[in-house]
Amino acid sequence: MVNLYERLFYINFFFKARIPLNFAETTPCMKIGKLIIIALVVLACRPGLNGQKIWNLEACIRQAVEKSLQVESAVLAVENTEVTATQTQHSRFPTLNASTNATWNFGRTIDPTRNEFITETFFNNGVSLSTGVTLFNAGRISNSIKQSAMDNRAAVQNLEQVKRDIALNAATFYLNILFAKESIVNAQKQLAQTKNQQQLLEKQIAVGNRPENDRIELEAQLAANEQTLVEAENQFRLGTLNMKQLLRLPPEEAFDIEVPQNLGPSTDPDEVTFEILLQGAMATQPSVAASEWSWKSTILGEKIAASQLYPTIGVGGSLRSNYSNKGFDISGYDEQIINQTVYINGQEVTVGFPQNIPRIEQTPYISQFQDNLSYGFGVTMSIPIYNNYAARLGVQRAKLGQESARVNFEQVKESLKITVGQALNDAKATKARFIAAEKTRRAQQNLYNKLDLNPCKNLQNVNGY
Repeated sequence: MVNLYERLFYINFFFKARIPLNFAETTPCMKIGKLIIIALVVLACRPGLNGQKIWNLEACIRQAVEKSLQVESAVLAVENTEVTATQTQHSRFPTLNASTNATWNFGRTIDPTRNEFITETFFNNGVSLSTGVTLFNAGRISNSIKQSAMDNRAAVQNLEQVKRDIALNAATFYLNILFAKESIVNAQKQLAQTKNQQQLLEKQIAVGNRPENDRIELEAQLAANEQTLVEAENQFRLGTLNMKQLLRLPPEEAFDIEVPQNLGPSTDPDEVTFEILLQGAMATQPSVAASEWSWKSTILGEKIAASQLYPTIGVGGSLRSNYSNKGFDISGYDEQIINQTVYINGQEVTVGFPQNIPRIEQTPYISQFQDNLSYGFGVTMSIPIYNNYAARLGVQRAKLGQESARVNFEQVKESLKITVGQALNDAKATKARFIAAEKTRRAQQNLYNKLDLNPCKNLQNVNGY
């Protein structure tokens, strides 16, 4: 059998009142969620399968949560905050980037391997490796890490609140269908009673015991009973359609819910105080925790915005090299006699001069990268002086966001107070109606027991005939 704790997992704040997941606790909060109106729903939770046509409350809640697009969107929001948190955590570490280029040059340009102008078409290839790390930025990185963690917690609480809201909607639709079913049964019984009275009245009119005008009043009552039955059936169809839409089932699919038996209250709502109920709600309501984490996140957001007013200090280094298809090496020298014409005493004379002619070979690709390797490191400082007032306006916007988040947090708590108060009052009113209905039932039962079992005689006693 499914454990009761598991049944209450998604409805442990039904009607915005806390139902403790640990029923063994002895604190006053044990009474918080065990209100009369809650007990009627909890006892309806029985094991069931989603594939059956008869659905219990647990199956409806599970299906609604699993198929909800709101839950799917909230899950994506949580995953997005997790990605952001990972990114901010890695912002502490140094960066490392590599780059390369391949260029064909035409016309007069500088050969990077020889650092001289050439007027030739040549191919050039360069590679570089750079790294850098931030040493100081006025706490921007550390505060961003804390803020991303708070945003993640707020998103997780929002996801839990979405699940509970959907569970609450499923439980509400479930109750509406139950009430509609009960209304149909009552309307059918009332209609049957009115028809029996009509048949009895016709017999009494036929023997002259009742006047003809009594038939008109009973016909009006019969029409009213038929209208009540039609309205109850419409409410049942509407409630079933709402539940199908929540569960994302086809409208034409057969659907029915399990009707619980032997329901009864488990706790007197008069024993639950508003302060204890509110305390438990504040401690367990995900929307309160989510708004609080969002408010704390905006406080850090102001510090992050203020860090833009301070200098940023970093250190970095680079490693680079180049290759050119015009790069060459001198592998050796060949001695040659170069004849030159000179004039001695006005006479032309040819003289041979020995010269060493270098032997040029293209430098291999890897050798050029080794020969042209350069590297270095340095410290950088960025000092904000004037940036169109962007930094100071960012601080002002962060302050406004912080104040807005604080107001939203107070609104959530105030709304929760109202909701908890209404839930407690509804529970007390339900108890009062239950007691009044029980008195009426006992009075009617006593009256029925006193009447003679002969319907005709009873009618005569009641109507004076």
